[in-house]
Amino acid sequence: MISIEQYADLCALMADTAGDVTQENAIAAAHGVSADQWQQAKTYYTAKMSDPNDMGRTAMAFMPLYSAAQARARGGKEPCTLEYYTKVHAEMSFLKDPTGNKLNHHLVLAQNGTHHQAWLECENYWTPIVGAPTILGQPNPKFDPAQSQKFAALMQQESDRIHGIRR
Repeated sequence: MISIEQYADLCALMADTAGDVTQENAIAAAHGVSADQWQQAKTYYTAKMSDPNDMGRTAMAFMPLYSAAQARARGGKEPCTLEYYTKVHAEMSFLKDPTGNKLNHHLVLAQNGTHHQAWLECENYWTPIVGAPTILGQPNPKFDPAQSQKFAALMQQESDRIHGIRR
């Protein structure tokens, strides 16, 4: 069984495979993990993270490892700009279909030239930065007040654009 650290690294490297087993196996093999080992790890860690009896422990251990692996894979750069993040975030929040229902987020992502996995990377990057200064009563070390204010202003602009409001 591969470690959770190695699993996180491989998951980050496989972000653009869209679940293509052949591509996943090739990436795993390039990093010394057989197809059988990869499938075993994927099955095991997915089950652990979905198991209510695990109480989120495996997921909580995985997420910071996965975020760090994503950052390494991007060379430490942002996965998307704050402007792009805000535009997509606003469209996911406010765009409606002709019957007045919220648009499916996959459609919004496709209209913005991206997919679910890439969006999650943007969201995981920006949310702690622009979200809140505390998380569950603990200081949020990634929170950036200036970026949070910029996000709020951009969000207002995007909301106005979507709703046809001119200020």
